[in-house]
Amino acid sequence: MTIRHLRIFQTVCTQGSITRAAQALYMTQPAVSHAISELEREAGCELFDRISRKIYLNETGKLFLEKVSRVLEMYDELENGARMLEEQAILRIGSNITIGYHWLPLIMEEFRTVCPDVPVQVSVAQAREITEQLLNHEIDLALIEGPIEQEALVRIPFSSYRLIPVCAPVCALAKRKAGLAEFLEYPLLLREQGSAIRDTFDSMLRIHNLTAKPAWTSVNSQVLIQAVEHNLGVSVLPDVLAESKIREGTMVQANVNKWSLANTNHLVYHKDKFLTAPMQSWIRVVKNMSERAD
Repeated sequence: MTIRHLRIFQTVCTQGSITRAAQALYMTQPAVSHAISELEREAGCELFDRISRKIYLNETGKLFLEKVSRVLEMYDELENGARMLEEQAILRIGSNITIGYHWLPLIMEEFRTVCPDVPVQVSVAQAREITEQLLNHEIDLALIEGPIEQEALVRIPFSSYRLIPVCAPVCALAKRKAGLAEFLEYPLLLREQGSAIRDTFDSMLRIHNLTAKPAWTSVNSQVLIQAVEHNLGVSVLPDVLAESKIREGTMVQANVNKWSLANTNHLVYHKDKFLTAPMQSWIRVVKNMSERAD
C-alpha cells in the first residue's frame, strides 16, 4: 500500500468512475483498475461494490476514504513544508568565552537579519568543553579560539587577537622592560587551565622551561581585569578586551622581553555534519565578518 495507491483510490472516489479517474490522472483504465485491486487486496477488504459494470463506494470504503484523506492531507503538508522545518529547528551554537564576549554578539546580530525566524541555542564554555560537545553531536557549529587538533573537525579561521601582558599603571612593570622570568615573579592573575588563553600562555612558557604559578585563577576575564586595575597582580589578556582599559589609563601593557603571543579564532564543525540552510547562512555570516576584517 503506497501513497500512489491512496492517490488513485481518492481520485476514483471523487470522480465516481474508473474512466474519469484515469483521465484525471493521465493513466489508462486498466492501470487504475489494477491499482484499486492491489489496494483492496492489501487492505484485505472490498472498498467498492461493482454493480452492472459500475462501481459504488461501499460503507467500508467510505470509512477507508476518511482515513485516506487525512493521511494524504498530512503527507501533502509534510511534503510542502519539509523545507520550512529547517528554519523551525534549533540551531545549536557553541562558543569560547572570549569569542562569546567580543565576536558572538556581532555574529548573532547579523545572522538575525538573514534568518530572523531560526531559533538559536548558545553554549559558552572552555575550548576543550566546546570541542567535546561538537564531537559528541551536542552542538551543530562552534566558534573556537586557538589550535584545533582533531582531524574530524573542519576549521575556518575568521579572526585573531594578540595576547598581551598587562598590569596596573602603578606597578613597577609599567615603567620598565622586564624579562619573562621576572614577569612570573609577580602575582599572576590567569585564566583557568583548559581555556585557549591559558593553554597558549603555558605553551610559550614551556618553550622557555618556565611554569606559571597563578595567585588567581578565573573563568571570567572581566574578573582578572578588575583585579589588575586594583594592582593585585599581572595578567595575560586578549588585546580586544584590554584595549579600552589601556585607553582609559586604568591598565597598561607591560613591556616583557621575548613576548609574542596570538590566538586565531575558528568557525568549526564536524566533517560529517549535514549543513542545513540556516547552518550555511551562519557560516556565510562568519566568513563575511572575516572578509571585512581583512
